[in-house]
Amino acid sequence: MSTENQELNVSSGDKLPQMDMAYDLGKGYDPIHELMRAIILRTIEDFNSGGELQEEALKYMFDEEEDYIFAFHAICRQLGFDPEKTRHHIIYATRRISTRRRAA
Repeated sequence: MSTENQELNVSSGDKLPQMDMAYDLGKGYDPIHELMRAIILRTIEDFNSGGELQEEALKYMFDEEEDYIFAFHAICRQLGFDPEKTRHHIIYATRRISTRRRAA
């Protein structure tokens, strides 16, 4: 299947999309999306670390700031994710979310 014909596979809000958003459905590499993706992945790593890092990750995810380009809500909206659902999936994941970058 060509990249242009791929769709985000999100079934009834149960799963986060499994694709590299930096390439945004064949539109080429976007460094801003790559940075946003890295921020979300770091938030997941920090949340899974526990302790103070987990507290900071939760504080970041629950911050309602939307004007700052790298706020959790702003990033989710830019990447096409619902911030509340994304936060829920990170916090209540039934299996560990992989934060390792796949080879392109």
